[in-house]
Formats: sequence, C-alpha cells, structure tokens
Amino acid sequence: MKLLKKTLVLLLALTLLIPATLDNNRAEAASASDMTNYAKRFLGTPYVYGGTSPSGFDCSGFVQYVMKNSAGISLPRTTATQYGVGTSVSKSNLQTGDLVFFNTFGSGVSHVGIYIGNSKFIHAHSYKGINIDSINDPYYWGSKYVGAKRVGSFGSTPTQTAQAAPSHSGIYADITKDFWAYDEIAYLKNQGIMYGKNGGTYFRPYENPTRAEVASYLVAALGLEKINTSTKFSDVPSDYWARGAINAVNKAGIITGDQNGNFRPTEKLSREHMALIFTRAFDLKAAASETEFTDLPTDHYAYGAIQALAASGITTGKENGSFAPRELVNRSQFAAFLTRTLK
Repeated sequence: MKLLKKTLVLLLALTLLIPATLDNNRAEAASASDMTNYAKRFLGTPYVYGGTSPSGFDCSGFVQYVMKNSAGISLPRTTATQYGVGTSVSKSNLQTGDLVFFNTFGSGVSHVGIYIGNSKFIHAHSYKGINIDSINDPYYWGSKYVGAKRVGSFGSTPTQTAQAAPSHSGIYADITKDFWAYDEIAYLKNQGIMYGKNGGTYFRPYENPTRAEVASYLVAALGLEKINTSTKFSDVPSDYWARGAINAVNKAGIITGDQNGNFRPTEKLSREHMALIFTRAFDLKAAASETEFTDLPTDHYAYGAIQALAASGITTGKENGSFAPRELVNRSQFAAFLTRTLK
C-alpha cells in the first residue's frame, strides 16, 4: 500500500509537469511579434483583482491568458507559482516572451509581466490597466526588478495558434479595410503609438480623445520620456494613469495647463486646440501663403497655428470652406492628422 501511494504521488507530480512541457514545445512555432501583438490587443483593459479574462486582468492572470492563447503555453495561476517554472534568465540576456518579475511589496515576488524587447514589458498595472513600461524605469520598476524566467522559445515564423480574439476583416472589429482612415489607423497601431479599446478589439473611431489621451499618443509619437513624478497640476492626482505623459508634454511645452493650475485631463480636444498642440509638438512653420477659411477671422487666437496646419498639408478644412475650429476631434480624425504629420 505504501509503495502504491508513493507511485501515485510520483505520477501526479509528473502529470502536473507534462502540460507545461508539451505546451512549451508549441511555442517554437510562435513568433515574438505574434505574441507581442497579441498582448498589445489588450492595452487599456482595466485591472481587476483576480481577473483572468479580457473583461479585466490582474498581473498573473494577464500573463497566463496571453501565453496560453498566443503560444499555447500553460502557466500556473499566481505570480509566485509562475516564478517557480521555466529557466532563470539574466537581465542582460532577456528575450521577447520572457516573464519578468518584481517585488512591489513585502518580500519575494509580487508582480509579473511579459518582456517585449527594448527594455519594455507589458503587464496589468494596478491603476493603468494593461500597460507598457520599462524594466529600468528609474522612478519605480527599475528598483523593484527581481529576475526573469524563460517559459518558451519564440521563433521568427508567424504562428496560427493564437486564439480568443474576435474575427473581423479589418485591423479592428469596427475598422474595416474600406474605412476612410484605415491606413492611418493601421500605421499608428503598427508603430505602437495608438491602439484600440475594449481589450484592443475596437478602435472607437467616433469617440473624442481626451487631453490626457492625446498627451500619451504624442509621447509615443515623439519618443518622449515619461516623467513619473508628481505633477504640478491640481487636477492630476499622483496615481493618475497618464501622469508621466502629462509631465512630459508639459515640460516640452506642447500641452500646458490653464491659468488656474489645471491640466483638464478629461477635457475633449477641439480642432483649434489640436492646431496649437501640433504646431508646438512638430514645430510647424508659418504659412507662406494663407488658406481662407470662411469661419476663421484673422484675429482668432489660433489663426497662425491653423494656417500652419493647413500649409503643412495636415488639414484642408471642411468641404464647405470652413475650418470649424470649435468642433471636437474624433479618434479617426486625430489618427489621420497625426499620421500625416509623421509621414
């Protein structure tokens, strides 16, 4: 009887190990870009304690879900148990797909993410949701880094094993190939500048971006370093998701606060404000010859910026000859303006 019990215990232990080994072999067919692009689909998905699905993730739930559905790798559920699998990897030898671990409180490991190259990792942030940060971030993550584990090898050949994303004919479920700004939206997605919402499934083209969102897009487009210190703005709390981007654009003089010391992060962006912001961000030159807009008097406070925007070919105004300076910009329009500026 004792021998039988020992045999059963041994078989159970082997059973627990076998799925990870078999699934890890499947990762040989998965490319690094496949895994990374799949993970990025969920950018902006909210953090939910105990969450394991696209409706909300915690850190280990996100890692488990992405590895399973992009590469077929089965991982344990918690951060501590995930740290107990795979092969240890030094920081200098990190490869895309390695799991990176941090100690954010107490002792041992308490946070996990997926390394995606260039010192970046994607993870479920407790207040930003699914987010990309630097493992060397001097303000936080750099000092919290514990180590890394390799749980699979990602090749360069695209894989067909990814699952769980809704099927659709375009880059997003609501952006098909015949959409007027398809190329611009695809460009920004591929450049890692602007992503979709709802787990990366929908782009929401007619939604109006906020000043905080615009700050984050410009930081990515211009390659600015986020400044994750407290802001000087009374309406931007120390734990606000876009704090680092807001500080960066403010320091660069691109988007500043108002006379009352507020940044107004949730305020929507108008076309006249967009002209001012783009002129500062991309150093647009004054127009050599001016474009006549029916609703833009020469004494308008943003007249020069709007003319510079038109002279640069970023906007041509409305079909009726107006510019509509106070009209709010939607996400597809912003994507088009930003792409024209960058290309």
